[in-house]
Amino acid sequence: MKMEMNPANVVIIARQFNPSIISQYWLIKNGIFTEEEIQPDSIFSPVIANVHSKDCQILVLPEQLQFMSKLIDQSGQELLISKLGKIVQALPHTPFVAVGLNFSWQVYDEDDVSSAALGRKLFFRGDSPLYKFFDVDDARFGSYMSRDILGCRLKLDIKPVTVPCPEGVSNRLLFGFNFHLQLTEDDKAESILNLFQKWDEAKETAVSLMKQIA
Repeated sequence: MKMEMNPANVVIIARQFNPSIISQYWLIKNGIFTEEEIQPDSIFSPVIANVHSKDCQILVLPEQLQFMSKLIDQSGQELLISKLGKIVQALPHTPFVAVGLNFSWQVYDEDDVSSAALGRKLFFRGDSPLYKFFDVDDARFGSYMSRDILGCRLKLDIKPVTVPCPEGVSNRLLFGFNFHLQLTEDDKAESILNLFQKWDEAKETAVSLMKQIA
């Protein structure tokens, strides 16, 4: 059984972002990026800002702001705070609604039968009338779970997916961890920054669970 981690990301939802504010000049002036860090394929317009650097990507749309780390080592939290954290601090009056830290893995085997067997082993309940209907060879299984942890709501969505590959398609299980914080406090920017401080702990929680699956 193989596990492939997807790039981790952060999504901040707001009632209205103004992408036109996030210009190259603004990012440099506020000490978020240096001119050398901003890559030529970055986009700045009134309706979208898509900032590319060697270590991360930041996408700003009217309804949300997305941050994707390109790092696989343990410096992801530091990068998040130094880039996205500074943007949040520079826009404290933005009507933020929610924020989520997201980690995901694809679990698969070169033998699709083994991948299907894992889903059946983890989630099939033979004593349920609903599951009895799906007790067939081509059935695929998943699950949804959630609980409070780290001051936010962890939502774990596990579902079968089909991924293109050179040989055709590969049947896999997608494990998606979303550490979700609904923002209700007056100082929403501070709440977001506090969650960013838990990036490493959230990632370790997800990694620990995935190790148990392995």
